[in-house]
Amino acid sequence: MELRGDLHVHTCRSPDSDTTLEQALSAAKAAGLDFLALTDHNLPPDPSLFPAGRRQGILVIPGVEYSTDRGHLLGLFLERPCPPAEEGRVTFSQAVAWIRQSGGLAVLAHPFQSTAQTVEERMAQLESLAPLLDGLEVCNRRATKKRRNANSLAEQAKARFLPRGASTAGSDAHSPQEIGTAVLTVTVEEPTLQALRQALTQGAPCSWKTAPCGNRLIAKSQRIMLRKTGASPKAYARWLAFWGLCLVRDLKQKRA
Repeated sequence: MELRGDLHVHTCRSPDSDTTLEQALSAAKAAGLDFLALTDHNLPPDPSLFPAGRRQGILVIPGVEYSTDRGHLLGLFLERPCPPAEEGRVTFSQAVAWIRQSGGLAVLAHPFQSTAQTVEERMAQLESLAPLLDGLEVCNRRATKKRRNANSLAEQAKARFLPRGASTAGSDAHSPQEIGTAVLTVTVEEPTLQALRQALTQGAPCSWKTAPCGNRLIAKSQRIMLRKTGASPKAYARWLAFWGLCLVRDLKQKRA
């Protein structure tokens, strides 16, 4: 049987989202999803999610997204709460250790989203990181906003450096409207979290696809972060410029 889901979703526990758990579950049901991974920034999942299981008919996967010195790292299928990243950023090896101690899978998120490195530099870095990883996010709905071929590059890196690892896909949603705009379809033996984890780590047939979603939603999440962190007027001014750029991009997308 096949299950459809989104393995990268943020809630109001993240500094750049106001989405409640109830809203996330409702959006997942509306999108026809079977599973959902909650991956808030640098924070363990809400203790109420353990033991992991179904919530409103959706298989909820406890997770985390750590900011590290080598990029963002997802911890998926956590069996117990992981430590918080108190300073907001940890070393890559520390994040991997925390995820493993919590019974989870270490999956590198949107490996080519950032343009701080060239493609060649990032590929070389990923080759060195691969032995520490359980999988790679090969499809991220937001990743292509900065580098249009970010997801295809992630697929190439996965095939080269982590051929036996898990392939994951997620919307990187920060609002309910984004949930399900990137979907992973996986063939499993039964509709359980254990079977889903096993399918991903053992190379079961899977596929992924994305759907269009407004750039303004990215700007919205940044505004939420400004509000939550008490940003300066200067930061809000920069945000207004970005908001305008997002509106222009959405208009071009609508005309295309």
